[in-house]
Amino acid sequence: MRSYLRVMSVRAALFVAACVVCMALPLGAHPHIFVDAGLRLILNAEGRLAAVDVTWRYDALYSMLLTEDYGLDPDHDLRLTPDEIATALGFDLNWSGGFAGGLVITQGGAPLDIGPPMPVSLRLLETGQIETVHRRPVLGAPPMATLEAQIFDPDFYVAFEMILDLDLTDAPGCSADLIRADLDAAYGVLEAALDAIGGAVAAEDNFPPVGAYFADRVVITCPG
Repeated sequence: MRSYLRVMSVRAALFVAACVVCMALPLGAHPHIFVDAGLRLILNAEGRLAAVDVTWRYDALYSMLLTEDYGLDPDHDLRLTPDEIATALGFDLNWSGGFAGGLVITQGGAPLDIGPPMPVSLRLLETGQIETVHRRPVLGAPPMATLEAQIFDPDFYVAFEMILDLDLTDAPGCSADLIRADLDAAYGVLEAALDAIGGAVAAEDNFPPVGAYFADRVVITCPG
């Protein structure tokens, strides 16, 4: 996924430069892609967390590039045919470069074992944005109690915001609180990290792994 995102982000940068010539992005600027995220918890018959459906909704510019790259919606009616969906479904699950999908779930302070992704759906919204859903199995989860979930790219190449729905239909006794990232503190960490490696120019090929500092956090409280 990482190599593909980098190619697409270059095309995005060229598009922005051509359309908005008065704007100049700082050298080595991150992030390049913006994704709104949401979760759906899936419990097994024993009431333990068995899987999580993860929704990624891409920003409008990147979505436009995706539709062009995959030949989606050529009639511009904002509806994808089954063949178009089959062509692109799972495009964003071919992860590489150490990226493990961005989802981290902890219970009792210990990270849960999360398996590889399986594509679930892909659709084109009325806003022109591409939205995908993939499922991550959760292996050996203990009985439900308080969970904490985050979605982030450690390299901050992709900026995730967990502002989409958190579906607890399968866990009706649970409640959730969204704790937004402290962006002032995160940018302070980023500035210090850039200074330590020689500034934004050096960061072009050696960007510090600060994504976790920019990550929203969802606290899910369940009886038990």
